[in-house]
Amino acid sequence: MTHHDPVDTISLMDLHPRTIRNVRMQYRLAQHTLIPWMESLAVLPPNAAVCEIGCAEGGVLAAFVDRGATKALGTDIQEPLLRIISQPVWTGLGYDITFTQHDVIYDEIPDEWKSRFDVVLLRDVIEHLDDAGVALKNIARLLKPGGVVVVTFPPYTSPFGGHQQLLSTKLGSLPFVHLLPWPLFRGIIRGGDPDNQEELERLHRIRCSASKVSSAAQRAGLDIISQRYFALRPVFRWKYQRAIPSFEVTSLRWLPLVKDLAMEVAFILRTPQ
Repeated sequence: MTHHDPVDTISLMDLHPRTIRNVRMQYRLAQHTLIPWMESLAVLPPNAAVCEIGCAEGGVLAAFVDRGATKALGTDIQEPLLRIISQPVWTGLGYDITFTQHDVIYDEIPDEWKSRFDVVLLRDVIEHLDDAGVALKNIARLLKPGGVVVVTFPPYTSPFGGHQQLLSTKLGSLPFVHLLPWPLFRGIIRGGDPDNQEELERLHRIRCSASKVSSAAQRAGLDIISQRYFALRPVFRWKYQRAIPSFEVTSLRWLPLVKDLAMEVAFILRTPQ
């Protein structure tokens, strides 16, 4: 079922501006970047079953439903967000999307999810996970033979890979400040928003990178069929509502530091057919 543009509809709802912004950037990113990328590789069936891990408000899934997905499942560890925002908003607009709380590393996978999906999306999530290898092994169990995982994330060594902007401080607004010696950066963390301090310390401990995710995919039995690197993230245009071009540097990925400094790494991983 194709709906009228939901972003326009949601922008008129009595929702927090942050919710409206998040839905807009999620939906537009899927519509203009993720879906065309998958279509160019012929890895998105017409009536796909799609799961998103860390779906938040659900805008990405909604774009896949509008593209023709006949099964849509969104999981997140934030149960209140799903219950209060995601499920009521999309149900109210007539979308058949199921939202449920689930932790891809620590929770059991329900039998009805196993080998059921053509596509699993993992957008800006893997850098927060304690063990990317365990996560990708569990995700592989969700996929049909030949199914794909779309993974996007900012490497820790990218300008804001430490998510330091979440501190809401002047120092936190600086690129690369998270690469200062740990005692210095820890002090900066403890001077910022207390709600995000623990998460920034976790990100520092995990230090996600393209090579770590690539190795985790290999251990999970997933093949990299496409990889992209961006110096400016595609989502910026929709996040900031400005004509910010995507700046892709994939052709330069063999040069030193390109993979480490890219603001976004994106992989499409596939299970054996």
